[in-house]
This record gives sequence, structure tokens and C-alpha cells, in this order.
Amino acid sequence: MDAPEIGQLIGRSNATILDIGANKGDMSENFATWFPFAQVFSFEPDPRAIRKILARNPNPRIHLTQKALGQTIGKAIFHQSSGHDLGGGAIDQETGQVEEWDQSGSLREPKEHLEKFPWVKFDRTIEVDVTTLDAWAAENYVKYVDFIWADVQGAEEDLILGGMNTLRNTRYFYTEFSTTELYAGAFGLNEITERLPFFEIVEVFQQDVLLRNKNPWG
Repeated sequence: MDAPEIGQLIGRSNATILDIGANKGDMSENFATWFPFAQVFSFEPDPRAIRKILARNPNPRIHLTQKALGQTIGKAIFHQSSGHDLGGGAIDQETGQVEEWDQSGSLREPKEHLEKFPWVKFDRTIEVDVTTLDAWAAENYVKYVDFIWADVQGAEEDLILGGMNTLRNTRYFYTEFSTTELYAGAFGLNEITERLPFFEIVEVFQQDVLLRNKNPWG
């Protein structure tokens, strides 16, 4: 999805937008640019990606939470991705080498991902802070959300189960889904829609879906 499509959906410049699984913050910066009065809330647990976000001196309307969003509050094992995408990886400005791949990390253990993308490695696990979407919304007095952009690499169930109340007050939810079990227990499209009966499908992309709340803010 691009700026005109998302802008038409949201329809106001002072939107509340969540970027869950922000990695180095590209989409968060896009949202802050596309919506000049929006408050953008970003979530990222991987310290490597967090360093990249902070190094770019993010827009002051971007609010970073250095945690994963899951089913429970506390600590969890995070499977860090590594390896090098020799076909399209970004170049590390300090070393001149292709950057280590940090875009596939997940709270869920990788499964078929190991065979489908053998160049992506999962040689390290770390412990990260985790909260739930609902707990975060309550702590930050966020009652209504215009748009959620989620890229949680197979942990969609964790995000959804920990955020049902917030999702009921969210207008649009854009998320990945799995067609194979890339990560242990990863949700397919049917499982996502079954968990979220108060949403309807607007459009299905290759492995992403845009959902619209049938009764937002009702």
C-alpha cells in the first residue's frame, strides 16, 4: 500500500497510527510524513534495529516502545535473524559490507522459513521485554486507533490475543499472514479473520491483508 491509498482510508491528518515490528523505522517515518499531525507509535524489540531507529533522529511525533507486543507482560525469547541478502541487502556504511539481515526476527520459533529462505540464519536468541497491546494502550491512554501496520513475523496470534480490546477500537488493521508454517504456529488468513469477526477484508495482497472494522469506535 502507498501514501494515497492509506491517506484515503484514514481521511485525516491527525491520525493515531501504530507501527508494530518497526525494524529500522522506515514505515514510521513514512506515516509521520504522510500525516503531518499524526501521532505514530512504533514497537521494536531487537536492539540492532532500535539502534538504527535512534541513529536516524526520528521525527518527534514518532514514539518508540522498545518492546515486543505479545500475549503476556514480562520477558520472552526472541529469535534474532541474521545472514546476508546478497541479492538486495543494504550496505553497512562503516564496514562497506552487506548488512546483517535483522528483518525476520520473531517471538515464534522459525520452521519452514529455514528451508524457504536458507540464507536467513537464526543462530541467536535473546531475551526481550514484552507487553500486550491492551496493556500499552491503557498505560498510554490510547482509546482509539486509526490504523495499525503490523509486521511481526509469524507472531500475529500473540499480537491479536494480547490486543482484542484495542483492536475493537481500531479502524484499519494491516498485517501479514502465513500460507505455510514459516514460524511455529503462524496464523493463516482464515485464522486471523476467525479471531477478528468484527473486521471485514478490504483487500488481500500476496501475504498481507487489509482489514476494516465493521463498527469502529462504536
